[in-house]
Amino acid sequence: IGVFINLGEKIKVLFISHSSNIFGAEKSLLLLLKNINREHFEPIVVLPMSGPLKERVNTLKIKIYEVKSPWWIRSRKEKNILLNISRLGQCIILEIIASCKIFKIVKQEKINIIYTNTIVNFSGAIVALITKVPHIWHIREIISKNPNLFSYFPNEILFNFIVKFSNKVIANSIATANQFKKSKSNKRIIVIYNAVDTENFKYKKVLINDKIKFSDWLVAVIGALQKRKGQDDVIHAIKIAKKNIPNIKLLIIGDVGDIEFKNYLKILTSKLNISNNVIFTGYRNDVPQILSNCKVLVMPSWNEPFGRVVIEAMAAGIPVIGVNAGGPKEIIQDGISGYLIPSCNPSAIAEKIIYLYHHQSIGKKMGENGKKIVKKKFNVKSHTKNIEKILYEIAGNKK
Repeated sequence: IGVFINLGEKIKVLFISHSSNIFGAEKSLLLLLKNINREHFEPIVVLPMSGPLKERVNTLKIKIYEVKSPWWIRSRKEKNILLNISRLGQCIILEIIASCKIFKIVKQEKINIIYTNTIVNFSGAIVALITKVPHIWHIREIISKNPNLFSYFPNEILFNFIVKFSNKVIANSIATANQFKKSKSNKRIIVIYNAVDTENFKYKKVLINDKIKFSDWLVAVIGALQKRKGQDDVIHAIKIAKKNIPNIKLLIIGDVGDIEFKNYLKILTSKLNISNNVIFTGYRNDVPQILSNCKVLVMPSWNEPFGRVVIEAMAAGIPVIGVNAGGPKEIIQDGISGYLIPSCNPSAIAEKIIYLYHHQSIGKKMGENGKKIVKKKFNVKSHTKNIEKILYEIAGNKK
């Protein structure tokens, strides 16, 4: 049930972010905030704390509130049942406090729509239910096939809760939306692909690391260091490809998601005797420039919900080798902008890397095709308009 907004009034949207870092979900939110029509919408943002995202939002002259909401879906690091029960009690207390604070913000700012940016926070939905303010839930995660995530609720209950307490559920891919097939009222779900600002992905020669020469043949894999992300598959692939490509270097870009897995990856590179061919860069804020210096991006994740780095690589004009599942299956056009391969298959990754090395004109053509696809299908203008359309519809404003 929408709230009617008089013509001439701005629609006030409260965007709730689970994090103040700048990873995939936060990048997408920031892109929307930058491009939303400020003549028709007044965005207000809730962040859990200070951080890089707050600094970037501040430059947009958008009002920010700090409210720390609990995460109801979190990394599966602790298997101790008693500890999880204790954390559940903490989440309940934090949720009551957070919901009260957001309730006050909604009333004080006369918010027209609440927009929750990821699956992990429930505060926006709870306050929307109490205040009768329309709620949008933007889902960017696949829970059912993610061994690294832990939910306090069974999937069926979780998905029904999300759909029931949202006027619209935005999924970042068909793969993400398919989780809700069995949910009641699943007609509220709409797929809107992420977008990327192609202006940021222009070629710039950069010295990425002092261990890397400009003559090296660079392969990149980007993402949190977690088992499901499959960085170990690419390391095995580099060992195979090195026989054909002596100057190959693999850039493993991303923060630690699992310290044990990171240690395993480093031990693996040593055991395979390719430590000089694998560079752990950690988090980088110059990914567009790095990608423009690479020859190929590999997305080995088993079941990625979307794969923002895939469209970033395409925007940078390089081919992508991705697993034939999840979001990458919907993005990569096999043989046109890259290659789709089976999951957990280092030999298949190595085969495609070696082929692109020996057929660099084909790789260049794939990169050009990828740029065209991004501009047509994953552009900022269309992405923003599609979300604005939902906001207008829910607010009852038929502009």
